[in-house]
Amino acid sequence: MTDKHITVDSIRWHSVLPWLHLLRATQLALRIRVLFVSLCAVVVFGMGEMAIRRLPFHEARESRGTLDEALVSTLPNLESLRSPTLDLSPHKNESHLWLTWPWVTVAAPAKQLFPPFPQTWSGVAARWTELLWALLAWAIFGGAITRMHAVRFARDSSVSPGHAVHFSSRLWTSYLYGPLLPMLGVGGLSLIGLCAGGLDSWLGGGRGGWLLILGWLPLVAGFAIAALLILLGASWPLMVAAISVEGSDGFDGLSRAFGYVLNRLWLFVWLVGLALGLGLLLNYFLMFFFQFSTHLAAWSTGINDGIREVRSFDLWKELVRLLHLAALVSYFWSATTVIYFLLRQSDDGTPLDQVYIPGPPPKAEPLPLVGLAASQQPVIERPTVSPVTTGSSPVVPEN
Repeated sequence: MTDKHITVDSIRWHSVLPWLHLLRATQLALRIRVLFVSLCAVVVFGMGEMAIRRLPFHEARESRGTLDEALVSTLPNLESLRSPTLDLSPHKNESHLWLTWPWVTVAAPAKQLFPPFPQTWSGVAARWTELLWALLAWAIFGGAITRMHAVRFARDSSVSPGHAVHFSSRLWTSYLYGPLLPMLGVGGLSLIGLCAGGLDSWLGGGRGGWLLILGWLPLVAGFAIAALLILLGASWPLMVAAISVEGSDGFDGLSRAFGYVLNRLWLFVWLVGLALGLGLLLNYFLMFFFQFSTHLAAWSTGINDGIREVRSFDLWKELVRLLHLAALVSYFWSATTVIYFLLRQSDDGTPLDQVYIPGPPPKAEPLPLVGLAASQQPVIERPTVSPVTTGSSPVVPEN
């Protein structure tokens, strides 16, 4: 028996290890067009937060603040980041949390809708306003950024910022009601606990007697609410990517995101962990690059001698910090888009180069031919014979 040796000339590593496509996320994130849209998203979102804080029912309406303070206020648990500027220096241990800043802007107000103590109606209105504003802002800008990343990743072609924003603006309702549909389910499940508590207050005087019997109902509802909220929090970015890639509606984005996370859970966890690791490396590189660039700019102007303090130069430093945050926002959505492509390929075998491309409107087709014209037979015309009128009825002469 002759042994046959197989020689492998080359290995397509991206086919063997598909997660290597995540390495393209950093390249996609640092394109000039995408950085411009991301910077617009950061500025617009910050201005919207400043406007919300001035509403009559908001708790912090007395504090006007600056754009950076409005952006930092979206991370309420990071007191060390509450400073007049958006500090992303390396000595801040919490700076890596800005990698998930778009997700935090949605999760922070959503978490405050379920406090351990009763809250006022004005507080509920403020939290819902912040949540809807975050969903709307990322529906427009997040949808545009993921659209640009999706077309570049799948087709290696560019989409202008104007066309991307027009695409996301046309589908803004889909981006918006996709994550709101599970919130309706949360509201329906919470009614079970509300009915059990109301029944105890009405019949038992609030002593807990009825809850001793019916307490399992709100407990089971709590399990369902917790599972639904965790799944929603994990899959909301994928909903935005799904609508941008497929050009579909919010229900399709919701079903795809939930299905891919549940069906490929461990692959999803691995891809998210890998994306966070790459994001940390990108964040440290950006911190070094922007700080070194700012130092060289101050050195070239001669204002970093430790004696003079030039306030006018601080405005440009703030712009650099905002650009740093914009780069992290772009990376968040680029990694989300690549993760969606990989999950879709693993779950249903869709090729990585398949993305929705809107084509020209269909041309109006002519009406179909019927009768003799459709049969393509020659039409024989009879000779015309003039009728002879006899009385009231015409008489045709015989041949």
